[in-house]
Amino acid sequence: MGVGVRAHEVKHRRHQDGRCAAEGGDGASSLAEAYLFGDVLESVVARVPAPDLAAAARVSREWLRAVRAALRRRPRRLPWLVVHLQGCRGARRSAAAYDPNSGAWLTVPAVTRHATPSHVRLVRGARGDRVCALSLSGLAVAGDPLGTAACVDLDAPGVWRVDPVFAAVGDRVVALGGACRLALEEDEDFAAVEVHEGGGWTACEPMPDALRDSAAASWLSAAATEQRVYLVERTTGWASWFDPASRQWGPTRRLGLDAAVSNWGVAPGRAGADERLVLFGAKRADKEAECTVAIQAWEVDGDTLEPIPSASNDAMPSELSEKLFPRDDEDEEEDDGWGDTTLSIGVCGNSAGGYVYNAAEPANGAVLYELREGKAAASGGAAAVARWEWVPCAPAVRAEPLGRAILGCSPVGLDELALGVGSAGPRACTAAH
Repeated sequence: MGVGVRAHEVKHRRHQDGRCAAEGGDGASSLAEAYLFGDVLESVVARVPAPDLAAAARVSREWLRAVRAALRRRPRRLPWLVVHLQGCRGARRSAAAYDPNSGAWLTVPAVTRHATPSHVRLVRGARGDRVCALSLSGLAVAGDPLGTAACVDLDAPGVWRVDPVFAAVGDRVVALGGACRLALEEDEDFAAVEVHEGGGWTACEPMPDALRDSAAASWLSAAATEQRVYLVERTTGWASWFDPASRQWGPTRRLGLDAAVSNWGVAPGRAGADERLVLFGAKRADKEAECTVAIQAWEVDGDTLEPIPSASNDAMPSELSEKLFPRDDEDEEEDDGWGDTTLSIGVCGNSAGGYVYNAAEPANGAVLYELREGKAAASGGAAAVARWEWVPCAPAVRAEPLGRAILGCSPVGLDELALGVGSAGPRACTAAH
């Protein structure tokens, strides 16, 4: 425990606080400081939501130390869901961040303008996704997950790209595919791969043949770890990985986990020497089923891209998948409910968990998933996902129905919150339940 406060000292402080309150001062704050200190203060702040935690850290040095100690003892594992919204009226960009611990969305003031909104993209990374802007003059990557910090400016890749996959692996940035066919030189490849390390970009072996026809971010689901970039073709299930340190591609194979799956998504799984992935597959359910779409998750070995033999698949609860892909009664009357609607899932996450959403309709909301950890993750027959939870749509997305929403996820710390919301403090928009 911290140093105690004697009774006569507390009485004296109460008298002083009452006099401060009478004079318009903040007596309640002073009284709180009299009672909250040491281990008691640390125990209290450990239960405070992140937005209020950021404000509490600014009270005093003692409170800042208590906040940091509480986060070290009880780290908040799950990443935040961050939505970067590019408005349809001009190029103004705003962001909203979902805190999985408090179950609330926070608005982030618009701070950046880009001349060409379509060039705003996302860099996938094990340490968190970052928004970026690609132009002929260079690649500007945001310095924090909320997109408010000063950008890190890199030269533009050697091959001009319009729809590339960007990933950060350690200190390297990788650009994969998405080249502009009309601007290709004679010796350039549509599926070109480049790695930025140190002073510039280095050309590497292009994408495997199985991915060449879909060598663009629109057709690929990507996940980045501290070692590799993993790519999965959304509709065919062909998958491979790229190691930017050795500049080599791994095995290429077609995922045969479920022949009925028509759309795939990939996210990092358990980290470590035996790196793993979590694959999500979406398929149309039986016409008699309560929901139109079923979503399942599998754990996959990162080296071989083979499913883990001892792990079982885990299905998203039907009431959640129904929210992501609601049944359309009008289509059902016309063609029995299936029609030609494209089924597309989006996934973003890290080794602790992440989010699944409807990539075609992000305004439908998202589903939080949390991965098993420790011995539970390694136990035979255990499913990869420990729990699923509904996340409502960010109010900013509803306010801009025609805007372009880019979804990513990242850990968000006190420094990022203070930078993103400024001195006014974060603004909670809505609760999850």
